[in-house]
Amino acid sequence: MKFNILVTGGVYSSQSGYSALQFCKAVVATGHTISQVFFYRDAVSQASSLCVPLDDEFNAIDQWQSFHQKYKTPLVVCVSAAERRGILNAEQAAEFAKESVNLSSSFAVEGLGALHDASLASDRTVTFK
Repeated sequence: MKFNILVTGGVYSSQSGYSALQFCKAVVATGHTISQVFFYRDAVSQASSLCVPLDDEFNAIDQWQSFHQKYKTPLVVCVSAAERRGILNAEQAAEFAKESVNLSSSFAVEGLGALHDASLASDRTVTFK
């Protein structure tokens, strides 16, 4: 079975990212696949390389990067949600004349069409709020 994952909760205001990651690990451990993990609304904060969690907190960026490196699952942030929250890649930073880039290199920036396409190509879309 192929899953599409949608995460909408903020990294420190919700447990959605942690729960989604645990679900993703269980999915691949049982032999299923994930078409992508799409971060929308406040969840785009999970892609910020500038977050500095406490030692005993869930380190979203490190955990998602490890998952991406191990399973090659696309991690996608919504372009509009990311720009509104100051999560920028190099191209966006240049376009908006911003001094820094904070989107982790493991994440891609795309529009809602990517979520739609992955939903059509998957058997199930699972949402974590």
